[in-house]
Amino acid sequence: MFINGTELDLTNLEKPLLLVNEDEELLFQRLIQPTLEYELIQCQLALSTRKSISLVKDFWLALYKGREKLYINSGHAMLYPIRLILFELVTQAEHFKRLAKKSLGDECLSFIYAVVLLQFILQWLKDRFKNNNEVYEAMKLLYRATDDYLDDEQVPISREHLIAQAIAVKAIRHEVKENAQEFASLLYQTYNFLNHLHDKVKEREEDETNSLPSMRNVADILNLFYSERYTTDNPSFTG
Repeated sequence: MFINGTELDLTNLEKPLLLVNEDEELLFQRLIQPTLEYELIQCQLALSTRKSISLVKDFWLALYKGREKLYINSGHAMLYPIRLILFELVTQAEHFKRLAKKSLGDECLSFIYAVVLLQFILQWLKDRFKNNNEVYEAMKLLYRATDDYLDDEQVPISREHLIAQAIAVKAIRHEVKENAQEFASLLYQTYNFLNHLHDKVKEREEDETNSLPSMRNVADILNLFYSERYTTDNPSFTG
């Protein structure tokens, strides 16, 4: 499958940040495959690279199974410090926990929540860093890297990559800390939007006599309410 002109193997995403079983890996692939085929520009940041899709999987698992039932793979976490810091900052937030209560055990609803949530978070980070050239370039390097060797614990990560990771992690932590109220507001608005989204999708699927939620139905609602705020034709560090 090609995403943004780059071939993407869904069986070769980044190594799991969380301890998962094979059935959960296969379930995620069944959810992500048709979603990518829809080519949702409304969620282009969340669905643009193997790195961002790996983050979608992290959030999906936390929403589907419950954060308290998951364990961090410490070995893999060292490879992906940005994934780890974003996962921890978001899943510890009260509004994420409230979303998880609504989606617990529902693989489709959890998936929709995860995609939209990550889209909004990456858009917020993009907006925060767009005028900071050092951080923006670091994020571009990290999110546009496609070399499989970066996932290999036996191959040393390049100095350039390590520096970019350090810059990005420090910047993300600083932005969230210094703008804690704004970040909390972002999650609160996302929570409210997802509640609205859930109601609209449910109405539409009842009309279609189809009980299975899908990103196909979500696309129109996202486009109607959030197209100007959360999509862009400009290049981004994830696209």
